[in-house]
Amino acid sequence: MSDSPPNTEPSGIRYSSAGAEHQISTGAWLRIAFGIGLSLTGVLLFGRYLNQTLPQPPLPVIAHIQGDLEVTERSGQSVKLSSLRGKVTVMACLYTVCPHGCAAVVAQMQKLNAAHHARPDFHQVSLAVAPERDTAGFLKAYAEGVGAKPEDPWWFVTGNQQSIWDYMTHELQLQAPAPIPEEKRLNPLDLYEHDLRLVLIDRQGRVRGYYSVFHPQSEIALLMTEHLSRDVRRLLDHTDQ
Repeated sequence: MSDSPPNTEPSGIRYSSAGAEHQISTGAWLRIAFGIGLSLTGVLLFGRYLNQTLPQPPLPVIAHIQGDLEVTERSGQSVKLSSLRGKVTVMACLYTVCPHGCAAVVAQMQKLNAAHHARPDFHQVSLAVAPERDTAGFLKAYAEGVGAKPEDPWWFVTGNQQSIWDYMTHELQLQAPAPIPEEKRLNPLDLYEHDLRLVLIDRQGRVRGYYSVFHPQSEIALLMTEHLSRDVRRLLDHTDQ
């Protein structure tokens, strides 16, 4: 017979006590985690509130557009880009069969068009990189395909290739388009490498920002998209910037 005292505490009580201690410990950690989450959420909301309420510094003036460009719009009419002075304008290069990032660029212009098409002081321009292919008739069909109506403030323009390229590089200060060597083409129509940034221009014809909405890092692409939308609204809402 063992000399050990009899176990007067049922084993179930011991397990229950251990379980209670575990539950208390888990509950405490959950409360701590919840508190940290609330604190982080509060910090983020407060930061957003400050960003929206505190005055923001003016956007930088990157370049002054001095020259002009006369081109043919998808409607067949001849237009001058200088006629857009007094409007907040977004411009971008366009190659309608581009296998790289043109689709992302056009997608952002679609969003801007949906948001601001009713404003008389807003306009967009898509400049044909390959006018020999992207004629006015082809651009008209393309515009219809992406949902751009004839009355929308969005020009799809074509014309003399060298004149358009000079405007892109000298006035907008984008990287110069360049032919792609045949061995590096993704398909037979992958003819030109060109700058995929959108250009934001204020009412005075000054370049105020470049936006790489197509970027290999999705986080940067998203950030550029948010900045583009925000900066367009800033220029539209504040005529003195």
